[in-house]
Amino acid sequence: YTAFAIAGSKLTKRIRSKAFACLLRQEVAYFDRPENSSGAICVRLSSDALAIREMIGTRLSIICQILAMSVFGFLFGYILSWQLTLIVFGNLFIVSVATYGDVSLRIWLDQQSGQIVERASTVSAIFTLTSFYCREN
Repeated sequence: YTAFAIAGSKLTKRIRSKAFACLLRQEVAYFDRPENSSGAICVRLSSDALAIREMIGTRLSIICQILAMSVFGFLFGYILSWQLTLIVFGNLFIVSVATYGDVSLRIWLDQQSGQIVERASTVSAIFTLTSFYCREN
């Protein structure tokens, strides 16, 4: 994990410095907007770089570890008993397909719920306008 942690820290430092350099090149009017206040910019600089460091440091190291263990396990199992290895990795294929289907379904449901929320907010806005119009009359 140490090599990935060091790489993640170095990448975080580079991203923060490049993002800060890009912020310094902005026009003055950019900083007048409320979403670009000094606090918001500091939070954005720290949180975005931290998310990248977490992705590079921990997640990538875990993915590499899992891949290495899977390849070693497959080769070791193939040497000991190739029939058992095919049975185990055949089931792994089925589980992978089921996981892919589950993730695809969750992504589709998230998209659908986003569209439903958007439609509901439109209806809510129409009710608000109608109530304001009824008050005036």
